[in-house]
Amino acid sequence: MQAIEGGFSNKEVAFLLRSVAAVYTILNENRFKIVAYENAASTIEYSTRELKDLWQEGKLDEVPTLGPSIRASLEEYFKTGHARHFESILKKVPSSMFVLMRIPSIGPKKAYKLVRTLKLLDPKTVVSDLKQAARDGRIAKIPTFGEKSESDILAAISRYENRKDKGERMPLSYAFSQALAIQKYLGKNPKIKRIDMLGSLRRLVPTIGDLDFAVVGEEQDTKEILGYFTAYPKKIAVSNSGEKKASIIVPPHIRVDLRVQSAKTYGSMLQYFTGSKAHNIKLREYAMKKNLSLSEYGIKNTRTGKTKAFAEEKSFYAFLKMSWPPPELREGTNEIELALQNKLPQLIDLADLKGDLHLHSSDDLQPSHDAGANTYLEIAVYAKKKGYEYVGFADHNPKVSLGKREIVTILKKRKSNIDCIFSGTKADYSPYFIGLEADVLPDGSLSVPSESVESLDYLIVAVHSVFNMDSQAMTERVLKALSFPKVKILAHPTGRLLGKREGYELEWERVFACCREKNIAIEINAWPERLDLPDSLARTAQKQGVKLCINTDA
Repeated sequence: MQAIEGGFSNKEVAFLLRSVAAVYTILNENRFKIVAYENAASTIEYSTRELKDLWQEGKLDEVPTLGPSIRASLEEYFKTGHARHFESILKKVPSSMFVLMRIPSIGPKKAYKLVRTLKLLDPKTVVSDLKQAARDGRIAKIPTFGEKSESDILAAISRYENRKDKGERMPLSYAFSQALAIQKYLGKNPKIKRIDMLGSLRRLVPTIGDLDFAVVGEEQDTKEILGYFTAYPKKIAVSNSGEKKASIIVPPHIRVDLRVQSAKTYGSMLQYFTGSKAHNIKLREYAMKKNLSLSEYGIKNTRTGKTKAFAEEKSFYAFLKMSWPPPELREGTNEIELALQNKLPQLIDLADLKGDLHLHSSDDLQPSHDAGANTYLEIAVYAKKKGYEYVGFADHNPKVSLGKREIVTILKKRKSNIDCIFSGTKADYSPYFIGLEADVLPDGSLSVPSESVESLDYLIVAVHSVFNMDSQAMTERVLKALSFPKVKILAHPTGRLLGKREGYELEWERVFACCREKNIAIEINAWPERLDLPDSLARTAQKQGVKLCINTDA
């Protein structure tokens, strides 16, 4: 099928549906058709289970947002590798357009105009042909493009090619769900005494490459354990199998490694293969000063030649006279120094969260971006069940095209409706605040008029467009937005989408200083594709006395 590069992974199926939506957009089809396909694509892309697995289990009808017609076409696609309806739509535009849509910042309309105007009709060469057209100055001559667009397209192609060269990495949430399924399978083998995730997965970094596991097993059982692992029902292939290690490939094309270790040296191995590389280098440097050498088998005294084995990881660190650093902290910053002083910070737990101030309801405000799935009352009642002390409604602002007067009217009516709903219910709910997520426009102004703040308890501000500004211009844009009345939170501050879009650069010292002065919190957005503010910047913000606010953006 022309919009797909191969395979039935969630990522490719989502791209297929977005391609259909793109053609409908170009053909000015019914808006509801476009939204149906876009919503279905989002649901599939964010799913923690492979859609093809659900199809094989006869559970496609349990996937939300999949209407009967889309579901029928997907069933045909999984069964035969083709879907007549999808193909009839996709063939209405040049297939090279879909290749360009994979490049960051090139949407369907721009891709369509480029391939038609420049006659870039070969999908195999369209990216290199477009790059050459930009270098020749031909894109700048296309109406509505210009030299700036040409430069931006060249930069986008460069980012796209760099990302392809580095290989695909999975968002943490997706990788973790795949790992849990494998862990569950391994747990059914009675010869396996313990199972642990390793590497970046155990450290819970935002994106994951391969999935790595370690298990405890007796030496005489190792061959049987590896055989059981390589017989994993959902594997595509066995990559290799040795005496103590084996690798398999699982859908869509994920490498999974398993190591079998005896209980006696398991703690040493767990430490060694958890990483990070930077953490292990610093730890080795510290050990060398003590005439010690570290390996996956234990700690060797270089003077006596004797190696001490460790069954538990905490004993490994204790032998080095330091407290045990949680895997999430092992990134080679200052965790070893803090561990030696017994001053490691305590990680935040889910039980520490007291509320959520960035939630989107199903209320139709004619929003600039997607609405949520639940009513205000449903959100507040659920928050109460979670033990939250407060909850905040932060729907996206109404479309700017509606005009200032209409936006003010919509928000006034919204406040009245919310207050009416809660004053008339007997349900037990968490106290609520009425907020709004407002777009930061390119000039730093907000997408809502100042008169609208009378209907709001607080504003969350966020950049949702024009991400290619330089750091100084983007910083001025954000700082201007933070001066707007009732702004309390700067949302997903780098704008990154893991695996899709690099974050923009800000002059963070200036942004942190402004937020500290104005008592504005910087968000740690927990949406799986964002995880933004990143950990390193969150650490810096904390050191500079800036408040941080963890929200789901659900």
